[in-house]
Amino acid sequence: MLNLNFDPFPTLYTKRLVLRRMEMTDDQDIFFLRSDKKLNEFIDMLLAQTIDDARAHIEKIDNYINKGESIYWVITLPERKNLIGTICLWNISQENEKGETGYMMHPDFQGQGYA
Repeated sequence: MLNLNFDPFPTLYTKRLVLRRMEMTDDQDIFFLRSDKKLNEFIDMLLAQTIDDARAHIEKIDNYINKGESIYWVITLPERKNLIGTICLWNISQENEKGETGYMMHPDFQGQGYA
């Protein structure tokens, strides 16, 4: 497995978006994304049942980032701190020279050209 160094964590800025590191204060938004049946229809994972499930997910992602195994951004608009979605690079393999991309967009922001 490829280990990458994400220290310091790269915050990315575009004309329309800010991609930043997920924080524990994102727990309510992460809970919404990870507990919504329609958003998770094609994702093979258990739905979040409680806010503690969302917090555990944030901790898990933070550990992956700290170990250089994956990177995961929350997508925000410059004028708002709350996330509108998430995007990640994970399952990175140096031997196979590949990785996987995953993303989720809050339903209120789908169809607006952000993804």
